[in-house]
Amino acid sequence: MRVRKHLLIPLCVLVLLAACQQGPREEAGEAGGKNPAFSEDGVPIYYESQGQGDYTLVLVHGWCTDMSYWEAQIPSFRVYYRVVTLDLAGHGRSGKDRDVWSMEAFGQDVAAVVRKLDLNHVILIGHSLGGPVVLEAARLLPDRVIGLLGADTFSDIYLRPYNDEQIESALEPFRTDFQEGMRRYVLENYFRFTSSRKLKKRIILDMAKVEADMAIGALEQLLSYDAAETLQQLALPIRSINADRPLVYFRVMRSNTENFTNRFLSNVGHFLMIEDPQTFNRVLSEFLGQIIQESYQ
Repeated sequence: MRVRKHLLIPLCVLVLLAACQQGPREEAGEAGGKNPAFSEDGVPIYYESQGQGDYTLVLVHGWCTDMSYWEAQIPSFRVYYRVVTLDLAGHGRSGKDRDVWSMEAFGQDVAAVVRKLDLNHVILIGHSLGGPVVLEAARLLPDRVIGLLGADTFSDIYLRPYNDEQIESALEPFRTDFQEGMRRYVLENYFRFTSSRKLKKRIILDMAKVEADMAIGALEQLLSYDAAETLQQLALPIRSINADRPLVYFRVMRSNTENFTNRFLSNVGHFLMIEDPQTFNRVLSEFLGQIIQESYQ
């Protein structure tokens, strides 16, 4: 089928907008604070919707953060897209009454927002733990989602299960002293030596203030998560933007899907969309164009 050219966003335009941080056109949609979506288990999910366009970007944050971690993307992309952000259950302003913090349950959170807003032509974008979450959400929304994008995710770290001994070893520091365990984990795993002290402080404080039971439960579920079966059910283009680090493999993704492309960014850590938003937004724009074009073929 012929691609409708007016729906493809010129890459150079979005790059310029990302650099200049221009304001949006008239905003569409609603804020979800007074009228939340309700996940499958009844947990209220807070969301916000900005901008307008033929396609919707649903931005899903990672472990122990919230929707504010996409603040460097919204001003640029809401110009041409509808942009929806949300707080997963247990995070931010969403409800916290849940027993099992699984990737499948978080996927239901995303699906609830998409259904409540009756969104179509959706591209799900997940950071970190948000990668497995958008895989599960896409499985629940086969007629609404046209592609998936990851931000420092979709590697084997997030998609293959660890054994019980490895999981217990990873959880032990958080169970012993949650705040100190979180501080050490974030400092040792999420930053490069060039990362700013201000960014490190913000992220450590944000991640250490979440409820320990949720954080530990979600991490345990993530380390147990096996993405192979879900990936085999998805016939979607999948793209990922990752920090350039050694010994990171994508064997699970490459073995279970035929349409996956990855791009590495240099001199950034785990929160690459905050550390280098201009480069991240440029690559994101390029990948969005690819997904949109494939949806018309």
